[in-house]
Amino acid sequence: MKKIIILSVILTSLFIAKAFAQASIKAEVDKTIVTSDDIITYKLIVTSSEKNIPKPQLPKFTGFKIISSAQSSTVSFTPPLRAGAGFTKGNVKTIVVYVFALVPADKGTLKIEPSSIKIKNETYSTGTLEIEVKQGEVKPKAEPEQKPPQPEET
Repeated sequence: MKKIIILSVILTSLFIAKAFAQASIKAEVDKTIVTSDDIITYKLIVTSSEKNIPKPQLPKFTGFKIISSAQSSTVSFTPPLRAGAGFTKGNVKTIVVYVFALVPADKGTLKIEPSSIKIKNETYSTGTLEIEVKQGEVKPKAEPEQKPPQPEET
């Protein structure tokens, strides 16, 4: 019985801590093993209880060429609830997503360095992502146009 109570307290504490987390940042790629011909999608997701989120520090994408990028954001409000004699505060949740389409410029194991963001004097960071880039199909160079042989003049 004591173990059940202790386990319940621990799980409740973890749930409450997660519910009141101020911010998070997550980086992901759609592929970790590619060829030099492939396009990789890098996505950075920032979630916060703040309405306005500052711009994150993005990686330099060393070894990759950025061919396109996009950004989207969602702000949702949870209305205040009436609890007993008073009201509970409503919640704001903001999600900003940055997406980059990347083409490998080098071969081998390439690293995408961490991204970070500072929200309310606290810095949040992602981990380093590793991408294995193998040689893609070698595109043959166009052969120079050959002129048909000309008849010799006599």
